[in-house]
This record gives sequence, structure tokens and C-alpha cells, in this order.
Amino acid sequence: MQLVILGVDCSSKQSSVCIVKDDRVIFTAVQATNTTHSQNFLPMIQGALTVCSMTPKDIDIYAVTLGPGSFTGLRIGLAAIKGMASAGNTPCVGVSSLKALAKSVDLDGIVIPAFDARRKQVYACVMDGDNVICDDFCRDVSILEKYIKEAGKAVYFVGDGKTLCYNTYSGYDNVTPNSIEMPCIAQGACLLAKAEYDAGRAQTHFELSPSYLRLSQAERELKEKTEAQQ
Repeated sequence: MQLVILGVDCSSKQSSVCIVKDDRVIFTAVQATNTTHSQNFLPMIQGALTVCSMTPKDIDIYAVTLGPGSFTGLRIGLAAIKGMASAGNTPCVGVSSLKALAKSVDLDGIVIPAFDARRKQVYACVMDGDNVICDDFCRDVSILEKYIKEAGKAVYFVGDGKTLCYNTYSGYDNVTPNSIEMPCIAQGACLLAKAEYDAGRAQTHFELSPSYLRLSQAERELKEKTEAQQ
């Protein structure tokens, strides 16, 4: 049976869409313009379906990144997939945006996908192929030092936080530059979702929820204000 997966990602500054049919990538698109996810994301999905001569009825699985990353972007991506999946009660698979980012690149070594979380912090994890050395976290970039020292092989940073990481660790011999700027994270999401689906771990659209890993700015400010008053 041919299986069609539509994967989407809005977890960082870029949006991406991918369609995989019978284990073959037939469409990818990545966009990082001055427009917002709310402006470009749904047209990207519609464009993908149109180019592939498909409608939502042709989709067997929806793959979506749950985070961490942009709070607003994650909500937009989830809302779109929940809406599309609900129409036909189509199975969904939510995946880590960081692991999808790592899966979307082909680098021989330790891959550290990183999104800039500001304040010299990053959303990151540490991957050696499909093996998770350190799961998703949001911490100061300095936390990565131990993994670089213990790597024993080349270390690559990818994602919009890679500049911060490379600037911090450029002095390490095993930290290896790369020219990857805009990988299709949605493609990585499709690959991860296929494995989860095959293992019987698909979800309904009701079960999808974001993974923020930290409080929003408004929540942090309220917490700081409350603690200061105590």
C-alpha cells in the first residue's frame, strides 16, 4: 500500500513542508522571508498539494513538529494540522522539532541541532545518528561543552542557533563548520513520523500538544514579579 505523509514545521524562523509518497520524497519547500508563518504557511501547504495533484483526502499521515521552538510558530503549525486531520480523522504523528532538524541533514559525526532561544540560551539536543546522547533542553549554550569534549568525533551545529554555538566553541578541534543554512525540517519530520507510524505509535489530532520546554516571556515576567514581591 502506498503511504502518503504530509510533514510540516514552523518551529523556527523558517517554514517548511514535505510530502513523502511510498518512502520517496516527492515535494519539499522551505521559506524564510519577512512574512510571518501566519501569512505563508497555509499557502505553502496548498501549493504542495497542488503541485503533487493531491487533496487532503490523499494524505494518510500528518507529521508535525511539536517543539521546542517559536511558541507562535508551533501553535500555527499545530492548528493547521489539527484542522486538516480532523476533517478525515487522519492519523497524526507529533515529533521533536530538534530531532527532525537533525534527521533532515546528512552529516557524519555528532549533530547538535540548535535554535536560538535568546539570552545566550539555545533549544538543543545532542544526536549521534539516531542515538540520542542528550534529549531536548533549553539551557545556556555553555552546557554543550561537556558533550563536545566527550564526543570523540566531529561535532556539527545546525539550525538558527548554530552561529551562537560555533562562535562559542570555535576553539575546539573537533567542532566542524558546515554550510547548511535552511534544511527542510519537515522532511526530517516525515522520516521520524514514518518510523513512529510503523511502530504503531500514531496519534489522533486531539492528542497533539506543543512542547515548549520553558515559560513564555509573559509567564517569566509574571513569575519574576511575583517572586520579587514575596
